[in-house]
Amino acid sequence: MLATSVVVGLVVAVLARRVRWVHDRMPPPASTMLVAVGVAVVTLVLAEQPPSLGRTLGAVAAAAAAGAFAVLVGGVIVDVVLRPLRRWQERRPEGPTIRERVEHRADTFGPRVRGLNPVALSTRSVLRAGDVRVTGLAAEMSYYALISLVPIATALGSSLGFLRPLLGDAQVTEIRTAIVDALTSIFAEQVASNVLAPLVDGLLSEERTGFAVGALAVTLFLASRVFRAAVRALDDAYRVEARRNVVAQLALGLLFTLGALVTLVTVTLLVVVGPLLGDGATIAENLGLGDAFRVSWDALRWPVAFAIGLAFLTLLYRYAPNVRQTWRQCVPGAVVGSLGLLLVSSGFMLYVRLAAPDVVASDAGAAAVVQAAGQMLSLVLAGVLWLWLGSIVVLLGGILNAELDAERAEPAASETGQRVADPETRST
Repeated sequence: MLATSVVVGLVVAVLARRVRWVHDRMPPPASTMLVAVGVAVVTLVLAEQPPSLGRTLGAVAAAAAAGAFAVLVGGVIVDVVLRPLRRWQERRPEGPTIRERVEHRADTFGPRVRGLNPVALSTRSVLRAGDVRVTGLAAEMSYYALISLVPIATALGSSLGFLRPLLGDAQVTEIRTAIVDALTSIFAEQVASNVLAPLVDGLLSEERTGFAVGALAVTLFLASRVFRAAVRALDDAYRVEARRNVVAQLALGLLFTLGALVTLVTVTLLVVVGPLLGDGATIAENLGLGDAFRVSWDALRWPVAFAIGLAFLTLLYRYAPNVRQTWRQCVPGAVVGSLGLLLVSSGFMLYVRLAAPDVVASDAGAAAVVQAAGQMLSLVLAGVLWLWLGSIVVLLGGILNAELDAERAEPAASETGQRVADPETRST
């Protein structure tokens, strides 16, 4: 039921964005969260019902209707709240806008560091984020990242057999058992035991190269859409025209996707698999390495993971926007993006530790089943929120670089009389 609810929620959220009435009243994150709330309520109410085809179809229809109704109510509330505000804006006398007042106040507030005003820079970055629709593009990035999780999980599961020399048979068996148990606790017991568990068990037990390569190809295509949205946002941040060559856009998205996968796998090995394998002494003993590796692993694991993420974001900010810039100019945004991702990920990991549901026993009561379903649904929503906030942080780092670039270009532009961000003179 949970998997069905997630699919229904995604479909209703995508269809809602196609409706002009919804598009004009709320951003994608707002409509998506409203749909998720409506679907979640129906899922929790119907969790105690015994499974059957008729009840499943009825639950799907009820969940879709609840999601659509939640979006409708949200749009009506937006109308009620914004209509008086629009009338007030029409009646107020001519003068500086609220944005102009905020920018002026920020320019005159705070000290300057190397000729730059951090308060004014942060304010302009936030305002520019609204101009380029960062929340909407981050929602698009999160959507494609979310649907690419299934093929990437399949690819990783299919290739887990190749890790036997490193992990050992006992560790691989433990991981396989944990995944199968998790599926049994999420999906209906009959579906999990008869369909999903044997499939995952087979994938994790064999070195299925062809299956892993096929799933990886699907992942690359879907994940490339994530970075194509990021490229579009960064071009808007720098006020330059996007690359018109479709092949170049696709190639750039694929290259960034490959870089992101390498970064993700490397950081996962350092941060996630590292504790799973043990401390530096255990890994050194398993691989036949000396004390130097043990000391280096324990001391440098987290700094190296941060440096790898910093390097990838620097690469993204260097080549994604259609502008000429140096590596040094990309570092400030990469530092902000890396720290933001670390903060968002830490919050998500803390929530997972506190809200992770226990495996429900076969003889558990209805209350325990409903509670576990609610906890699992909250984890799914928290994962979506983590993807969305992470995407926002990445885009904000690029926007910070764009505003720094515009700040440095202002003196030269005032002398030559050119516009600060002229697409014809600054794009590649």
